[in-house]
Amino acid sequence: MSYYQPCRELDECNRLIAAYFNTEQYETCFQGHLALAEGGYPLAECQVGYFYHEGLGVEKDLSQVFAWTKRAAEHDDWDAQYNLGCFYAEGTGTAPDLERAKHWWRRAAEQGHDLAQKKCRELGIQF
Repeated sequence: MSYYQPCRELDECNRLIAAYFNTEQYETCFQGHLALAEGGYPLAECQVGYFYHEGLGVEKDLSQVFAWTKRAAEHDDWDAQYNLGCFYAEGTGTAPDLERAKHWWRRAAEQGHDLAQKKCRELGIQF
């Protein structure tokens, strides 16, 4: 079973990846994800952060990376929660803050995110 529950938005994210990302039509893929993200779909919010992080179909922008990843994390996307922890730890798009990093790694670990669980174990964070 997938982490993401079946829904119209998930189907559209998958279609966008197959039709546009895999054929390197990044701007079209970004715009499709942005529309879903603006509607509040967490997977798309996380993906928009990724597009900004990598500069795919849009200019790299660390403040946008952070903002979209934080939005997705607040909407309980486990990948976004893990990534946001990393961004706080590294100071990506924000000031470094290890306590906030730990908070987000713990939230992702509680949902079963493997990398977050590993990070929590390394740092002695209970989840």
